[in-house]
Amino acid sequence: MELKAFVKVGLVVFLMGLAATTDARYDSSSFITQVLTNGGANYRVKSTSTACCDNCVCTKSDPPQCECHDVRDLDCHSGCENCVCMWKYPPVCVCNDVTDFCYDKCDSSKANNAH
Repeated sequence: MELKAFVKVGLVVFLMGLAATTDARYDSSSFITQVLTNGGANYRVKSTSTACCDNCVCTKSDPPQCECHDVRDLDCHSGCENCVCMWKYPPVCVCNDVTDFCYDKCDSSKANNAH
């Protein structure tokens, strides 16, 4: 019984020490705060790059339904609401949004990680 109490006290002291040394400041611009787990197969990332698309495909319906089929490293364009990245190294991401328009073409000299 004494061993269990000793282990519990040791664990509490360890956790208190860990909490005291942890930086509790929230930084919304860090990469880890932009990643949300989604099952285990992929994750979502919010980009800070300009919204653009080089490979936009639209239906002929009225209004059209458009999707950007650009594949990018680590993130999607900033206008993307549903960015899905494949769990591999480096992660490649595709925007799964359906809109009624296409974004402007990306300037290849300024595009952020565009393929």
